[in-house]
Amino acid sequence: LEGFDHIYMDTPPVLNFYSQSALIAAEKCLIPFDCDTFARDALYTLLNSIAEVKTDHNPDLDIEGIVVNQYQKQANLPKQLVEELIAEGHPVLESKISPSVKVRESHSASQPLVHYAPTHKLTDEYRALYVEIH
Repeated sequence: LEGFDHIYMDTPPVLNFYSQSALIAAEKCLIPFDCDTFARDALYTLLNSIAEVKTDHNPDLDIEGIVVNQYQKQANLPKQLVEELIAEGHPVLESKISPSVKVRESHSASQPLVHYAPTHKLTDEYRALYVEIH
């Protein structure tokens, strides 16, 4: 579309008609990954679904990266899961997003996080993610 450098479509964390339609329309996708075993299992299912959409509907679809969310750097399980994904060759982005109540607070205040808490650590993590994908 003219006048836009990027258009982002945020879909619910379920593979349904709307999220499949977004994948069919997209050039690239980002995959959020919450650092737990259930999320890893769901990630593999999603990767298969993306491959299917790419084969059947959108051969130009690429995975821009996996965004590690709810990352606690002092805990062992998140580190292990991220290391496994990298070892398997998945495109895990360098930027990691920590857990924080600030996101919910910004939603409750109806303000983007960058305005609600401009100097918060989480805001800086999202800025780093933005820089990494642009």
